[in-house]
Amino acid sequence: MTNQDVLDLSEIDPPIWQIMVKQVVYGPYTLGQMRSFVLENRLTLKSSTAEGDGAAFLPAGEQPRLSAIFQEHLASQPVEQTGPAANHLIVAGTRGDNRSQVIAVLNRLGRFAEIMPGTYLLNTTTRTADLRQQLEVACADDAKVVIVNADTGRLAWLGLGSETDTHIRTIWTPKA
Repeated sequence: MTNQDVLDLSEIDPPIWQIMVKQVVYGPYTLGQMRSFVLENRLTLKSSTAEGDGAAFLPAGEQPRLSAIFQEHLASQPVEQTGPAANHLIVAGTRGDNRSQVIAVLNRLGRFAEIMPGTYLLNTTTRTADLRQQLEVACADDAKVVIVNADTGRLAWLGLGSETDTHIRTIWTPKA
């Protein structure tokens, strides 16, 4: 066997990806390795990544090539059934690929409809707190999400800031 017979995988999947953790840069990694990190939950939507030498570090969920991997991974996750189905109203202020990630989460959790841009109705057996947690994983740090459980009157949110958080708690009264 000669060197000409050896398949050079670096041409197919070059190691161009970097990951920054606590200001330390790791890599370069191939896209295949990055996919493995996602599947092992070692790389999250919010992990700081760069595609290519000298490229800016962005959250992994904002990298178009990684975003598709996250969507595929989120869609394959089993949904834990927690009780009777409940109706939720969800308002998600997201940008770019985060909208499709929110839709992937909602699609996995139950039946939903987008009634206007960023506003969804969802019927799911998933508890409101668990729904919030799953949307938090799918959304970028700057996303703003409000979830109303129409059956119980419970309210959940993320990304609204501490002042708004305090204000909401003084106004909202869930059903008894």
